[in-house]
Amino acid sequence: MEKINEKRISRRDLIINTGKIAATAAIVSAGIGSGIKTAEAYKYKAVYKYAKVDPKMVAKVTYENYFKRWCASSVIAGFVENLKKEVGGAWKDFPIDAYRWMHGGMAGWGALCGTMPGAGVIIGLVTDDTDIAEAMTNDLAFYYAYTELPSFVPEKPIKAKIRHKTIAGTPVCHISVGRWMRAEGVGFLTNERAERCARLAANIAMEAAIMLNDWVDGKYKPKHEPLFNVVANGITSQNNCRDCHGGFTPTPNETYPTLEK
Repeated sequence: MEKINEKRISRRDLIINTGKIAATAAIVSAGIGSGIKTAEAYKYKAVYKYAKVDPKMVAKVTYENYFKRWCASSVIAGFVENLKKEVGGAWKDFPIDAYRWMHGGMAGWGALCGTMPGAGVIIGLVTDDTDIAEAMTNDLAFYYAYTELPSFVPEKPIKAKIRHKTIAGTPVCHISVGRWMRAEGVGFLTNERAERCARLAANIAMEAAIMLNDWVDGKYKPKHEPLFNVVANGITSQNNCRDCHGGFTPTPNETYPTLEK
């Protein structure tokens, strides 16, 4: 029988190569590097109107809401409670808690930190332009990943006094919070960790408010290239793979209370 494969192709190689092909197609389709766009961004009708809000007030309301609503919904509440006063209209009946499930990297799975999609909900609703919304959320991810946080300090801490700020290096929830926990020397189910995430949520809400206020004034300019990791790595990705996939990954249980492995 004739050999079909002289060289065995690993599953990993197949995934990588397939990803590169798909990413290249996406890049060509979007016109990145070619100057030609075949998949245009588009505008859409924004029912939710935006007026400039005080970023510090948005941060304050976000912080105070965290301990009930957690990261995503607390950021949304920071905007909605202020926009109810400044704009009214549809904001009066906005379903803040419809997004509470985004906490802890989606229902506690530790993926994308809920503060950013929480802010992204507001950004996407008010900007009425897919390019602007993507640019702002991209800038927000950079801010989250490469800024020493949390820098927000409440007038009176609700849960605990904390000492450390850390640079996450990623928008991924469990890496971000894990790095801070290691620096602070505390566990996840502690008042200190809750206090940290509440302050971090306030920081993200405040940064998003600053961007949206600049947008209203016609001054917003993206700080970072979109899809930079797609271009660099050939797939939607980050540049810190070993943070999760190095020699210190946790060992999963063989059995689970509600699931057979």
